[in-house]
Amino acid sequence: MATRRYKISPGETEFAVVEEVGAATNSDTCEFTVDLATSIVTDPSGSTRTISKNEVLIALSQIENWIISHNWPPA
Repeated sequence: MATRRYKISPGETEFAVVEEVGAATNSDTCEFTVDLATSIVTDPSGSTRTISKNEVLIALSQIENWIISHNWPPA
């Protein structure tokens, strides 16, 4: 079975989770990647910051909700 990737950005709801299919990778069974080099624009002036620990935990919870509410194993 191919791998599944689940993606979401800070400020989005679990309904914005993107599920992707890809080839199997040479890594561990489950992975969650947080790109700390990506900047988040926080206000109209263009100020940026990195993702917070709490936002990472919220994203994990939203991905968990996505997996729970959809078919498993994915088709």
